Amino acid sequence: MNRRIAFFAAAALAWCTPAVAQSRPSGGGAPARAPATAPARAARASITMLVVHATDSERGVDPRLESLASSFRYFKYAGYRLLSTQQADVSEGADANFTLEGGRRVQVTLISKDDARARVRVQINNAEGKLLDTTVSINRDGTFIVAGPKYKDGILMLPLRASY
Repeated sequence: MNRRIAFFAAAALAWCTPAVAQSRPSGGGAPARAPATAPARAARASITMLVVHATDSERGVDPRLESLASSFRYFKYAGYRLLSTQQADVSEGADANFTLEGGRRVQVTLISKDDARARVRVQINNAEGKLLDTTVSINRDGTFIVAGPKYKDGILMLPLRASY
């Protein structure tokens, strides 16, 4: 009995499918085209870069950086102050350009992304040339900290967040 049901279900499906695919508009003419499928959603991500001054001349963590405080324990500085927040929406293969104190520039390129993480290329340049050129993976909606160039009595740290 189950074989008969399976046979009739398969036969009905085979019989219906060609009729739908070959439907014609009234009045004859060319076969109707299947509706276009929605284009694949562009591979985009929002890249947020914080610029943090890490120093020993100040103590404590800027309250705006509390969510990162546990990550700062891996660094040797006593104080962490947020200098700026910059954000850009980018497509795969596109760049986001940011500025840093001291005439430096940061270029972040979204190389690829999947459901779990984004691969980004981070380049830091100054007037003399390239200071850093690396590729990192950032967990989806996660943060990766690039400990960067010297600044005043400490360094600049660049927490990068990839949201999508």
